Amino acid sequence: MASRKSQPQDNFLFDDLSQELAHTEQVEVPEQDSLDKIREDLAHSHTCGLCKPGMPIVFGVGPAPAELMLIGEGPGIDDIESQQPFFGQAGVLLNRMLAAINQARASSYICNVIKCIPPGERNFAVEEIEDCRPILLRQILVVQPKVIVAFGALAAQTLLRSKKTISELRGQQFKYKLNDLEATLIPTFNPAYLLRVAEKKREAWEDLKLVREQLAQAP
Repeated sequence: MASRKSQPQDNFLFDDLSQELAHTEQVEVPEQDSLDKIREDLAHSHTCGLCKPGMPIVFGVGPAPAELMLIGEGPGIDDIESQQPFFGQAGVLLNRMLAAINQARASSYICNVIKCIPPGERNFAVEEIEDCRPILLRQILVVQPKVIVAFGALAAQTLLRSKKTISELRGQQFKYKLNDLEATLIPTFNPAYLLRVAEKKREAWEDLKLVREQLAQAP
């Protein structure tokens, strides 16, 4: 991500379910859903309040299905031309993080909670995040990951319906159940944050080891 502020506002209207180390949710999705259909719906609906006609959309990239799904907060300026998430210096660090656990970027599905880049430096509103959330959940159900990594507070809080900070959520594994999907969700620091606060890389490495362990156990 770029330097735009992306932390959720203090009045995030989420129930805090994170204490249970689990999250279960049922959502309605179209029959025979696909990434192409989701992208088409996003391009033509513009329901989230952020994506306006003609605004660049950074939808996501990678195979489906994929054992590993990486979910960030929102795209940065570096992502506009490529239309791929984590494309700038944060992407370089992400590639190194994946290589450290013997994972290739090309074999993972990568996306963000927010798909567009709004003008100006500002926080995302609760309503904007809530409007984008159904698109993200549809992506998860199509990708069918075994392990989900939530990069940053916005991603972790959006998926877990939690008010806790990323420092409180990281270092743990959550059972994540969405319709018929059962996955392990591991929150950690956003690579863009790690570029600014290098001393947190040690903690992020501990989280990555959890990711590696879970992928090794995947059938």
